[in-house]
Amino acid sequence: MNDFMERKRESGGSNWIPRIICLLLAVLLWIYVMGEQNPITERDFVVALGQRNLGSNMVVFNKPDKISVRVRGPRTVLANLSESQITAYVNLAKLSVGPHTVLVNAFFPQGEVVDISPRMVSLFVDVQREKIMPLTARVLGKPAQDIAISKTMLIPSEVKVTGAATRLEAISKIEVPVDVSDRSESFQTTAAPVAVGRDGVDMEDLSFEPQKVDVRTTLVHETMTKEVPVKASFTGTLPDGMKMTSSTVTPYKVTVSGPPSVVKTMTDVKTDDIDLASHGNERSVRINLSLPDNVRADNRVVTVDFTISSEK
Repeated sequence: MNDFMERKRESGGSNWIPRIICLLLAVLLWIYVMGEQNPITERDFVVALGQRNLGSNMVVFNKPDKISVRVRGPRTVLANLSESQITAYVNLAKLSVGPHTVLVNAFFPQGEVVDISPRMVSLFVDVQREKIMPLTARVLGKPAQDIAISKTMLIPSEVKVTGAATRLEAISKIEVPVDVSDRSESFQTTAAPVAVGRDGVDMEDLSFEPQKVDVRTTLVHETMTKEVPVKASFTGTLPDGMKMTSSTVTPYKVTVSGPPSVVKTMTDVKTDDIDLASHGNERSVRINLSLPDNVRADNRVVTVDFTISSEK
């Protein structure tokens, strides 16, 4: 009986070795299969570059908005990975005012970062300041034909500008865009201020309070004045053997005013038609001027004197 139990123990103990070997082979096979089905791959992302530990009342500019990051991880993870799941930042702790070149850090929890481009970035740290500046209107476009800008009112007339001290010093003026393109009536709107540097280029790294300004623009009809000669206009026929030998207009010139598009093309102004047949022996006529629409004259009525004589 004892011999049987001993042989059983020896047989059972020897079976553990192949069992362990089989288990190891199964694990290795599982790892191999999983590696074939979900291999480790790499993928490039363009991600936002943040900042950390910037001192109070400090501001940074010239920092790139985005950088390129290459990550490594299981294919199934990277296939569903978005840019927002990758963190990239620069550590600005203890940086003084002035230019700096700093290291870019990046990570994501489901794999590893294998490359960052660029690895170092240049930026400028400055003290944040505020400044009150007046506003001016920047007129864009042209109003409708014969319409002119009478005045533009900005409310408020000044704004508080916040930004880096060196950038505030570079401001030439603060403008408010006012688009009058093809407008023919006065209007009211709102618009955001724009800082213009001494080089004439808009500065986009500043903030304003208020962020928008009320704009009230008054448009008026434009008027042009011009002196032109008056010409008498005759119609009708005279009796046989009679002819008109002379005519004079008093005044012989008038001053007209009206829309520039009309007045500038006028070379003269004519009277209403004078019917020779209906005036009989009358040789002096008070007659109205024939003026284009929206055009006025300093003398609307003129006197036309004419002479009729025999052709013999």
